[in-house]
Amino acid sequence: MGASELSNQTPDPSPGHEACYIASLDLGTTTLRCFIYDTNVRVLGKAEEKVTLLYPTPERVEMDPEELWEKFLKVINDAISNAGLNPENIRCFGLSTQRATFITWDRRTGETFHNFITWKDIRADYLVKQWNACLTMKTIRFVSSVLYKILRNKRCLAGSVLTFMNIQVNMRLKWVLENDEKVRKLAQEGHVMFGTIDTWLIYKLTEGKIHATDYSNASGTALYDPFIEDWNEFFLKLFKMPRSIFPELRHSVGDWGVCSPKFFGVPVPITAVVSDQGASLFGSCGFQRGDVKVSLGTGAFLDVNTGNKAHASVKGIYPVHGWKDKEGLIHMAEASSNDNGTVIEWGKQIGLYDNASVTSEMANSVKGPNTVFFIPAFQGIQAPLNDARATGGFLGLSADTSRAHMVRAMLESLAFRIYQMYSAMLKEADYDLLHLSENLPLRVDGGVAQNDFLMQMIATLTGKKLERPKSIDVSALGCAFLAGMGAGIWKSRAELIPLRQVERVFYPQMDLQPQLLGQMKEWERALQRFTKWHTKSSLNKAKS
Repeated sequence: MGASELSNQTPDPSPGHEACYIASLDLGTTTLRCFIYDTNVRVLGKAEEKVTLLYPTPERVEMDPEELWEKFLKVINDAISNAGLNPENIRCFGLSTQRATFITWDRRTGETFHNFITWKDIRADYLVKQWNACLTMKTIRFVSSVLYKILRNKRCLAGSVLTFMNIQVNMRLKWVLENDEKVRKLAQEGHVMFGTIDTWLIYKLTEGKIHATDYSNASGTALYDPFIEDWNEFFLKLFKMPRSIFPELRHSVGDWGVCSPKFFGVPVPITAVVSDQGASLFGSCGFQRGDVKVSLGTGAFLDVNTGNKAHASVKGIYPVHGWKDKEGLIHMAEASSNDNGTVIEWGKQIGLYDNASVTSEMANSVKGPNTVFFIPAFQGIQAPLNDARATGGFLGLSADTSRAHMVRAMLESLAFRIYQMYSAMLKEADYDLLHLSENLPLRVDGGVAQNDFLMQMIATLTGKKLERPKSIDVSALGCAFLAGMGAGIWKSRAELIPLRQVERVFYPQMDLQPQLLGQMKEWERALQRFTKWHTKSSLNKAKS
């Protein structure tokens, strides 16, 4: 049996009953969710809390660590209670989190120095621009490009196009060290700890016994080198960041200590820590090299399993890690689009529809090719164009344009962006990886994946079979899989494949593909009208 909605099965919560249930917590940008699974990965109980984002100034986006901690404990306890269980029935706990959100705290007292600085925060924008334009970075790119021509080494290729971004941890952490004298001084004295969300939560759960992160979360900081699989000593020294503040690197699966009995009454083993996108690929059972997963949430993420090799890109497709277990470290090539679910929510806000569930039907009501185009660039356009100055909007409106035309254009734009990223990935892929992925299906997850029109369009554009799972909470499922492996419930990845359940398969309509590809060319022509729109001053104003 595969993952599903809440199971009708009544668990036995008696104290003498064997602990055989898995608690899996998924911490995203907007929600904090905990699921209780049995060994057939049926959901017995779940709970959810909203993540509060703070905006102390226009460019800052933070989270209060104490509020997050209170909600973290509450959502776990509520999920266990909703499952009709007691904490002693929980065999293991797994944690999946957003990447690139971090905090620093005092090694001696555990006291935090500031709020969580999230991946959406742009306070270090001036540092990003300054470093990208400085002589040091120009020299690094030039030397790397020369070395790549000589050595054909992918690490050198990555270095030849290296640029920093606000979404990465490096410049935001440098901002903290430059602007907070107390943190800078204590860091030099060895009294500061740095961590992404997973690191801090594990530190709290174990009452300070564990200061560690897993490879997948480390790979999202841009202070870690996926080619050598360790913290990047060169950049740590360049940015004057003491190595002592950084956490230990651990396998995603294994012994992460135990939750202190003071929180749940009993010591609950922590057996998995992983990034949300790594957990999503794992939950999709994307274990083979060449497997492709598309997560359609607030943003869109396209991840390809590149096996035991890091991917080097010149198109803004980044080498990150999926997970590390006893079978090895899995590398991913990742492309992202910041505006996906945000587009669907925006359409609702401006009154195009009352509920997102009607958008597929509205889009299908438009007969013939749509001549209205939409550009989903509220936050610029990411890979493969990588234009932060791009803007969003409609093109091709006429007196005959209806709400259905506009909704269809919005959904089509999301499919075109996925195909853009997918095509760029294929162009940069090694021949053997390309050959491997040809016969493998696309696997999707996330709330936006419930839109049938969008799923069918992606299948037809890519020419690939597309599988939508029964449960869209695939990050939580993947984290549960990993935690279960860490607790010995499953011995190998292969044992998990029969547990994955597909709700629907979308097959490409190849007779319509030429028409769609022709329409996409027109959309790309429209896209050019929206690139480089914002000036530097208008871009800063838009972000605020």
